[in-house]
Amino acid sequence: MLRSLHSFFAVLVLVVLASLPAYAQNKPQNPKVVLDLKKQTPTNDSPHLEKFGKTCDPFNQKFGKSGPPANRPMKPTSIAELMGAPIEVVKIRSYGRGWKNPEDVQNLITKLLKTQTPEVYTYEPWAEAAFADIIATVQFSDHSEGTLEVSGVHVCFSDHSRLALWLRVFRNK
Repeated sequence: MLRSLHSFFAVLVLVVLASLPAYAQNKPQNPKVVLDLKKQTPTNDSPHLEKFGKTCDPFNQKFGKSGPPANRPMKPTSIAELMGAPIEVVKIRSYGRGWKNPEDVQNLITKLLKTQTPEVYTYEPWAEAAFADIIATVQFSDHSEGTLEVSGVHVCFSDHSRLALWLRVFRNK
């Protein structure tokens, strides 16, 4: 009886220990945010003056994706979750001259991915002009890629299924 009780506890300990690494792997990790700036060329010396959303739109046009004509009301969800797949790395391709240092850009992207939003659009819902301030490539854990653009409070990105999503993010200071 005592031997079977010891065996039971030994098996129980092994089961608990075996499940710990699997739990740690399922835990979402913060994606790396790195600088991978594209080189400036004579014809491309002002990436911050590009029309906002330029990298997001081609996905919808190329793949024929379209969504509902209005916002999709939902419970507040983080932008990282809205991407639809785990993000491995965000590569910042360019950013505007108004940034004091690259670390501020990286910190903004890290915070932005955690930002909760209840409203997401499948089209650009604002009429005001916006210019791309930050342009990034998002690499998902399966090595497929999407995009991310930021212009002040405006954000657009292509999710894992290549659908472009648009939103406004009003950050508290």
